[in-house]
Amino acid sequence: MAHDRGSSPPDPYEGASIYVDAEAAQRVMARLRDALGLVEDDGSELSIGPVYVSGEHNDYATGRHAHPSDFLQWPTVLECEAQAGTPAETVQAVTTVLEALWHDGFKAVAACDFENELPARDGADKYPRPAPDPGGPTASSSSWWRNLISPGKRKDRSL
Repeated sequence: MAHDRGSSPPDPYEGASIYVDAEAAQRVMARLRDALGLVEDDGSELSIGPVYVSGEHNDYATGRHAHPSDFLQWPTVLECEAQAGTPAETVQAVTTVLEALWHDGFKAVAACDFENELPARDGADKYPRPAPDPGGPTASSSSWWRNLISPGKRKDRSL
């Protein structure tokens, strides 16, 4: 069924992007699967509650070593898409992924419309940004990235 974009605003709980400072999205997905005790045949996607998680190379990664707080350039991104469930179930599923990654030693930050409902302010508190230049532009501490990228909509998947 086609979705009429004019009929209702987008659901802020439809998805999240989790940026991970690690090469090889397949390795991150395998370690996440092991950490959560999931047994699935398809290594490219996990199901955690109402959320499907897929891992891929971050197209915005520059290949250079990114600043520890510049998560938009981290090499792996996990796309979390809520297929069903309540907002609370979606938040819990994304929280589960973040906490499993952190517990396994990965640096990870989520970018989504419900980041204030996630632990450690979506991970941003774990990797603080450098103090802004007093003479430079200012940005909101939790949504500065929104001017750069729309989470979960990074590229046209129909190509």
